Amino acid sequence: MDNYTLVFVFDGNFDLPNDPEVRDKKVPEMVCEKFEERAFELVDFNLTQHYDDNYVEEYISDPYRHRSVVEIKLKLDMQALKSRDAIFDRALEALKKNKLTLCSAFENDNKKFDMLQSIICFEEKTFVDAESGIPATE
Repeated sequence: MDNYTLVFVFDGNFDLPNDPEVRDKKVPEMVCEKFEERAFELVDFNLTQHYDDNYVEEYISDPYRHRSVVEIKLKLDMQALKSRDAIFDRALEALKKNKLTLCSAFENDNKKFDMLQSIICFEEKTFVDAESGIPATE
């Protein structure tokens, strides 16, 4: 399995909590809920080693479509890469089963269009036990 960076966008309102502690706790639940509704759309996926972290800038530059951007770094096998739906389902499964760590969640204040745009990044819990948070042994 290779590590991929998946990019999803949502064009509706998705306001992040202001308090950092509340944000860290609530954002994974908020994202999972929208994924279950299929509100987010998969727009890009690349091998993580070929992914440029500046790509997110491109996705938020079109405010009429991309009010929220979610990046998920996740290991995918050939079965998951068969279709966009399979990739989406694998990301949703990882969210539901608490297999992802929230790396960052912030709002970009786009002054040009007078709007906030949410940018959220997750990574797979590779070396940490998903239930206990204790480093796993290989």
